[in-house]
Amino acid sequence: MADATPAISMTSVSLPRYLSRPTPRDVPKQNIAAVAPELADTPLTYIRDGLECLGPDMLQVLAGVKAETVSNVLPKELTVVTDDLSSDMPTHMLAVYSRQVPAAAKRRVKLFPTHNIVLAAHCANLPILQQSNPITPRTAGESITIPVVPLCIPAPEVFPQLSTFLYTKRIDYLLATLLSHPVPPALYTEDPTSERVGSALQQCASKLATLAPAHVLLSRAMAVNGLWRNACALGIGDEKLWCAMDVAWEVLLHALAISTGKQLL
Repeated sequence: MADATPAISMTSVSLPRYLSRPTPRDVPKQNIAAVAPELADTPLTYIRDGLECLGPDMLQVLAGVKAETVSNVLPKELTVVTDDLSSDMPTHMLAVYSRQVPAAAKRRVKLFPTHNIVLAAHCANLPILQQSNPITPRTAGESITIPVVPLCIPAPEVFPQLSTFLYTKRIDYLLATLLSHPVPPALYTEDPTSERVGSALQQCASKLATLAPAHVLLSRAMAVNGLWRNACALGIGDEKLWCAMDVAWEVLLHALAISTGKQLL
């Protein structure tokens, strides 16, 4: 799905000039109805606006979830300890893995607590999740039991960044995480074709090129590419997310061009 024209080639690695967008797909209405029947007839934009307000508190609850290490057999349910009761309890535990496993290597599965409504409201390609409404414990430190859902995505290593964004919608935080450096707001708030934005992009790329060697910049570009592949696989069409990926990709390609002395096509 990426533009086949290579922008920069480093030995055996060729990076596409742009990260193309797949044809948008609407979130199936039945996906919302399955996890929150009371929201079945609610406009999706209204649901997403509400989640944007509640998301940071929901994310804080997830940060306080502790789960035991899973054995070789993935259980259907998992008992977790919850240390933060300030918002809704997680409804599921995602067992995230990649289909691509090196030869003779053991498949790694990472566990991430989540809320089904957040996934259902954003991921058009996600299968219908079962309804789950764990009761909030009376005191912090108590346990709840939630279903485990296997989730195969192209790049599990950048799923935390994607999940955090879906809860916060903080494009500035996502960009700072992807680039390990703050980004001028003009790059994601103003016309990308303007001279002001072009100048700000060059300055940001030059700064990154002086702070990190080419191999580090390349690893960050691969992380952005992984985020893009995850978004495509899950069917996430959030405009802020795509804007963040476009900005991060453009900055990193320019930084790599500066660092390697190669021309950006």
